[in-house]
Amino acid sequence: MLRSALADAQSRRFFAAHAQSCLGSGLAHVALPLLAYDHTKSPWAVTAVLIPDLLPVILLGPLFGALVDRVGWRVCAIASDLLRMAAFMLVAFAHSLPMMVVGAALAGIGTAMFAPAGLTGVSRLAPGERRPAALGLFGALDDIGLTAGPALAAGLLALVAPPALLAANAASFAVSALLLTSVGPRERSGERREYRHLWTDLRVGLRAIGGRPEVRVLLASSTAAVLFAGVTNIGEVLLARDVLGTSASGLAALVAAHGTGTILGSLAARFRSSWEWRRAYIAGLSCMAIDLLLCALSQSLWLLLPVFVIGGFGNGFALVHDRLLLGAAMPDSLHGRVFALQKALTSLAFATSFIGASALISAGGVQTTFALAGAGMLGVIAMSSPRMRTAWPAPAAPVPA
Repeated sequence: MLRSALADAQSRRFFAAHAQSCLGSGLAHVALPLLAYDHTKSPWAVTAVLIPDLLPVILLGPLFGALVDRVGWRVCAIASDLLRMAAFMLVAFAHSLPMMVVGAALAGIGTAMFAPAGLTGVSRLAPGERRPAALGLFGALDDIGLTAGPALAAGLLALVAPPALLAANAASFAVSALLLTSVGPRERSGERREYRHLWTDLRVGLRAIGGRPEVRVLLASSTAAVLFAGVTNIGEVLLARDVLGTSASGLAALVAAHGTGTILGSLAARFRSSWEWRRAYIAGLSCMAIDLLLCALSQSLWLLLPVFVIGGFGNGFALVHDRLLLGAAMPDSLHGRVFALQKALTSLAFATSFIGASALISAGGVQTTFALAGAGMLGVIAMSSPRMRTAWPAPAAPVPA
């Protein structure tokens, strides 16, 4: 898989840039909230610097997708890296919470722009049979950064202060922007543009996306799946403490198991045809449903560790094949908009899931919440499978002579 994804020099530079910036983002995932809390001693400060990372994806993501389709993925990817470099330098040297919030908001805007630009870039750099491996590696690097980055930060924070980690993250984005200057075509990508206004591009793109029934069902199912799977982010803490009775190390083991499974699922993409991608996507959702249902039933940490690996595998496996199906269903000129719309919808689903999980856990308990989420995931599979089978049917068996 790695050999296929890294088959040419431009792909190797692209993934080198993405790998080290993902690791830097993992460092910042720990350092940013820690720095905000150290300055104010208030948990609301942590919320204040984390929320701006989510809102730009929801509010501006589709518009950035239209921008990617208009000016090219490479220009937008470099711009997003430079914006995030400036944002984290601002946060690293900020002396007040409002300045940190401004920096976090700028970083969130850069992340919202990079999401469609990076996925579009992968599709351009690795077309045809190389695309599954490339998209799998792209997702795996995201997951490795969020797993290895915090672990590395734990060791580095014994030697340096949080601002130093944020400055290192800023430097990683500078390196990424420099590497991307030599990747991809220098001219504007896509066909000749007929629209004068970016909002017109967005509106026409959304109309084209909405006119594809297979894309509608895929976006709806992935959004609903995130809505139910997102309860794990809230529920795993209470599951570890109140049901399993384990220490903080037990919770860390569950999180690490899920992260390991996600990486393995992202790297497991091997199929080359759309009907195989459809089956793999449904298989990933099924693994996530099994994870949720067993979390509702089990009271053993040692049983749930492999269960979390299964759930993480399903998460990574479904995400890669979801992106493959979206990319194959839409023309290249609309990739920025469709990937941005998917990211906006799933981010909104995550935010809704966090709120809903807290309410359900308060009302009925954490294992009841997992049971409801597992049942909801089974409902997503049951509703979407027939329509996806119609959109991407398996090839007919050859008739015997």
